[in-house]
Amino acid sequence: MDTSTIVTLFKFKRWADTETLQAIQRVDASANPEKHHLMLRLMNHVYVVDMIFRANITGQTHQYTALNTPETPSADELLNNMTECTDWYIKHSGSMDIPGLSEIIKFRFVDGGHGEMKAVDMLNHVLFHSIYHRGAVGWMLSETGITPPKDVLTVFLRDHH
Repeated sequence: MDTSTIVTLFKFKRWADTETLQAIQRVDASANPEKHHLMLRLMNHVYVVDMIFRANITGQTHQYTALNTPETPSADELLNNMTECTDWYIKHSGSMDIPGLSEIIKFRFVDGGHGEMKAVDMLNHVLFHSIYHRGAVGWMLSETGITPPKDVLTVFLRDHH
């Protein structure tokens, strides 16, 4: 996989996260408080994992001790945070070369275990992890009467890239 493909996939992620958070904002939170809260928790979990992997990729330490935060941010806060984070991934992955993608990065999991992965595998995890959780959020959106976004790569490539 080359860096231009990875950049495109992160642009897709940014678009799909935005579409999902905007759909969450249309949920009647008073009629669906538990689902609304869970959707925000899932999207915050995606953000936290994105930030953990960002720190790991750059060899930085992070402040996270769990895979979510005690507080639940609003959809607006998440939109700002997730966009900034994904913009970082777009810039960072776009500046990488093929040897950099193959670099083995050692890190610690939040539970304290040791890990090591190629940089490209870490980037792929960030991409695929978010798809999994957006799918769950899409299901919950439909249960609240909101049509989930068509957050598929083909729509993004046709309409937004």
